[in-house]
Amino acid sequence: MHKLVKAAVLSLLLCTVSGCAMPDSPQRKPQPQQGQVKGQVQINPELTDQVKEEVRTARGVEESLALVMNDQIAVAVKVAGFDRLRLKSIKQELHGKVKSIAPEYDVHVTTDKKIFAELQELIGQIKNAPPGNLPVRVKDQFNIIIEDMNG
Repeated sequence: MHKLVKAAVLSLLLCTVSGCAMPDSPQRKPQPQQGQVKGQVQINPELTDQVKEEVRTARGVEESLALVMNDQIAVAVKVAGFDRLRLKSIKQELHGKVKSIAPEYDVHVTTDKKIFAELQELIGQIKNAPPGNLPVRVKDQFNIIIEDMNG
C-alpha cells in the first residue's frame, strides 16, 4: 500500500512538472517596426491595395477586402456560386499569394461573411477618420477580427 501511495504522488508530481514545461516551439512576439511607437497603429495603404488587387484575381473571388496594420495582413473575400464548395483550397491559395507579396507579415484570410462585414466597417472607419488621428479602438477592433479569423 505504501508503494502505491508513493507511485501516485510521483506520477502526480511528474504530471504537474511536465504540464508547466516550456512549449517545444518558442512563441514569436511581434517586434515593433523601426520608428513605431508601442501601441501606435501603422497602416500601409500601398501594400493594402496591392494585396487587394492580387486577391481579386483568384478564381471564384467575387469581392475582396484587405487591411495591412502593423505586422498583420487581414484579407476577407466573398466567394461566388459553386466555388463555395472549395473554400479551404481558395483560402490556402490566397494565403500563398499574399505571403509571396509580403513574406515578413502575418497573413490571415477568411471567407466568412460576418467577418467580411466587420472588416469592411473597420476600413470605413479608418477612411472617414481625420488624417493621422485614428480612433483608439481601431487597433482593438482589428485584433478582434484577426482572432475571429484564426478561431
